[in-house]
Amino acid sequence: MRPRAIISYLAVASWVVAAAGAAFGAPSGALAGEVRTDTPSGRPVPRFVSLKSSETNCRIGPSFEHPVRYVFKKAGAPVIIVAESVDHWRKIRDFSGDECWVHQTTLKAVSQVIALAEVELHAKPRADAPVRGRLGVRAFAKIEKRRDGWLLLSAADAKGWAPAGALWGANAPH
Repeated sequence: MRPRAIISYLAVASWVVAAAGAAFGAPSGALAGEVRTDTPSGRPVPRFVSLKSSETNCRIGPSFEHPVRYVFKKAGAPVIIVAESVDHWRKIRDFSGDECWVHQTTLKAVSQVIALAEVELHAKPRADAPVRGRLGVRAFAKIEKRRDGWLLLSAADAKGWAPAGALWGANAPH
């Protein structure tokens, strides 16, 4: 578990994490292939979303009365909703496997992904297309478009297509 502190995520930079197993999408708990649709929102859980603002309070329980455990400092960072409450709270899991509660208004559709390994960015959504650039391990990239299992990504000065399977936050987490 993380100590109560402000956590800062760097855009387009390596992100050092302690929990490597969960970090690379290893199934556990709600992610072991079990998808629920009997949720308060009617949407499937687990599912990927992104953080809406550059500061998101992550609480130890599902209410404003619960203390803030830590603060996410990266707008657009992908997280997984693993549970929902009837009063609009979402239990989320981040890339490192930590879990906490956030209000649904702090979340939005997935807008960024994290590279699971070094990822080549291709000129077209094909493995044989010329490589335009690369994402380093744990680098963040913005999703521009989706096409047949490929994502058009932009990160710093690089832009190109990458297979969705190489990116955390791109696919349904089951």
